[in-house]
Amino acid sequence: MAQLQTTAGANGARPLAGLQERIAPYGKYLLLAPLIFIIVCFFAGPLLWLLRVSLYQSRGSSGFGIGGASGQEGGGYYVEGTWTLENYIRFFQDDYFRSIFGFTVEFAILVTIITMLLAYPMAYYIYKAGPRLKVVLLILVILPKFSNMLVLVYGLQILLANRGLVNDTLMLLQVADEPIKLVYNLFSMTVSKVLLIIPYTILVITAALHTLDSTLREAARGLGASPVRTFFQVTLPLSMPGTLVALLITIVWALGAFVSPALLGNPDLQTLAVEVPKQTFENVNWAMGSAIAFIMLGMMTLIVLLYNWLLGAKMEWR
Repeated sequence: MAQLQTTAGANGARPLAGLQERIAPYGKYLLLAPLIFIIVCFFAGPLLWLLRVSLYQSRGSSGFGIGGASGQEGGGYYVEGTWTLENYIRFFQDDYFRSIFGFTVEFAILVTIITMLLAYPMAYYIYKAGPRLKVVLLILVILPKFSNMLVLVYGLQILLANRGLVNDTLMLLQVADEPIKLVYNLFSMTVSKVLLIIPYTILVITAALHTLDSTLREAARGLGASPVRTFFQVTLPLSMPGTLVALLITIVWALGAFVSPALLGNPDLQTLAVEVPKQTFENVNWAMGSAIAFIMLGMMTLIVLLYNWLLGAKMEWR
């Protein structure tokens, strides 16, 4: 009897062992299953649905969805069962949308240039600073991120107001006889957006600088190169990969500007990110809002692909 039980147990263990052997090569992929589930359910799924909504026929600005989603009684968010590219075609044909698109790109370029010009010197100064000063400077860089984004923007709004600290100081120093309009214009939008983005840019460039081999700089100096020449011929080229990553992060953040234009801009200075909720919630034009959102996503994707292509071409050239 004992022998029969042993034989039965061995026979039962063989299929289990065989199953484990077949699953073993795929074990690493099973570890990714939770992450894949989250990406599919909470990112890819909603994104695909957003794409589908952008391909519905739009009901235009139809009065807060009256008539339901089917569009009966002249309302609705979109016309169900339709497939069309009219929302994308209208975006690129309509002067209103093209002006917003153009301003978004111009604003992103402006913010990116200013941010990079300010971030690299600051990152280099942190890189060259002593240990204690370096800690203090890094704390100052990340300090704005300890507060809520809206609190930061509203605080900037108070500082730049007509009776704010900046204008009061300018009039006290007799630089200006009356308050200068510093809010609800391009200046306040740019200052706010740069302030929101620059900590990330500085940290990325600082990390890139700290990966450099300091002996290369010392060797250049030993061969007679001046500090300026050493910087431009050794430090700057070697830190360029990290600087390009910071540039990519900066321009993507700038293209998605929402809080700064919404709170510190004006109706003539609106970005695509502001137009999406306007079309979706104010005009109740879900199809057009979804199309604009996908156009923004397409812009950012093209920038990332262009960055990867340029980086790959540079590596092949080397």
